[in-house]
Amino acid sequence: MSDDAANGQSKGAAADGDEIIRLNDVYKIFGPQPRGRAFELARSGVPKNDVQRLSGHVVGLTDVNFSVKRGEIFVVMGLSGSGKSTAIRMVNKLYDVTHGEVLVDGTDVQKLEGTDLQAFRRQKMGMVFQHFALFPHRSVIDNVGYGLKVQRVDRSDRNDASMRALSLVGLAAFADHRPAQLSGGMQQRVGLARALASDPDILLMDEAFSALDPLIRRQMQDEMMEIQDEVHKTILFITHDLNEALRIGDRVCIMKDGAVVQIGTPEEILTEPATGYVAEFVQDVDQGRVIKVHEVMTEPRPIPADMSLSDALTLCQDIAGRFCCDTDGRPISLLTAADGLRARSMGSNDLAKALRSDFDRCSPDATLNELYASAGRGLSIAVVDDSGKLIGNLDPRLIMEEMGRVEGLIEGFEREVFM
Repeated sequence: MSDDAANGQSKGAAADGDEIIRLNDVYKIFGPQPRGRAFELARSGVPKNDVQRLSGHVVGLTDVNFSVKRGEIFVVMGLSGSGKSTAIRMVNKLYDVTHGEVLVDGTDVQKLEGTDLQAFRRQKMGMVFQHFALFPHRSVIDNVGYGLKVQRVDRSDRNDASMRALSLVGLAAFADHRPAQLSGGMQQRVGLARALASDPDILLMDEAFSALDPLIRRQMQDEMMEIQDEVHKTILFITHDLNEALRIGDRVCIMKDGAVVQIGTPEEILTEPATGYVAEFVQDVDQGRVIKVHEVMTEPRPIPADMSLSDALTLCQDIAGRFCCDTDGRPISLLTAADGLRARSMGSNDLAKALRSDFDRCSPDATLNELYASAGRGLSIAVVDDSGKLIGNLDPRLIMEEMGRVEGLIEGFEREVFM
């Protein structure tokens, strides 16, 4: 696989014309001479550990290329030392690049200095940290409005903005409390509200939920996605937890040893792992929780209502059934081979006498886990759009076939590793 394929797009290509963040050919070397021998070794493809052994320098990022689309949740995921947190620190120039380009809404962030950089950060970005970093002596509303205070927004306006942000995270009633009076999850919501208060275009979230208990962490993920449905921010989210990445990300970037290994939707990461490293990560993920119906559904090919039963049966072949639709394309009945043959055995060639209406419907964005009960009936499931129009046919057998395909793909990578 080429580097461009692993990165999910060709270098320098726009992400459908609506990208807001782009890293181009970014390297970061830590050490006294970052642009010396260590950089040359890294650029020539020498592995991270060997660069450190040969030069005494640490490779943070190696030829990193990715773009983030406006309004999406883009998750950078990897283990400790993978470079994920270094990447996010390039976006707001907490780190200088050794080589490469970092663009945020068309501005080369790495060229900004002093007050220009400070103003750009305040206007464009909000940051949510792993640790809550709240002022214990300030009230919740004053913590949320602190960034606006630094920007010299008058108290009335910053309190209004703070209350709007607190309402978004469900903490308006706690505006006058102190942080010590709140639970860990509530304190993290205050941190999120603080980032939202200045209404930035971009939220940078570095392991934002990692310090929370698992149940609270899941609740925070839910709340963040609900908030995102309302505010439509661009979120660059860093995590070491693949389940979290697959749950919240519109797209996921997996990193290892400072390099991008694969970028894709959660479904693509799970069903099309690019390397054995990615396959290792996904092998323990509940596939049915991630794979969506649109990944496995087939063309519906409905049966005309005026067709004879004999002709309709030839169309059913070995699938679990085909649908008949009304004039607006909405499914109203289902023909299965078993029902058709039963009607034929009773001497009828009337299609209407073999049709049934007790079938299930689902959205193309439903996960396979949501459909296990329906699939257990053995009948085709009608995949419909928001208007109820038939857009796909989900044969229950396709669910198990897809699960088996993914498992076989992962096992294939494992065999390659151990051969």
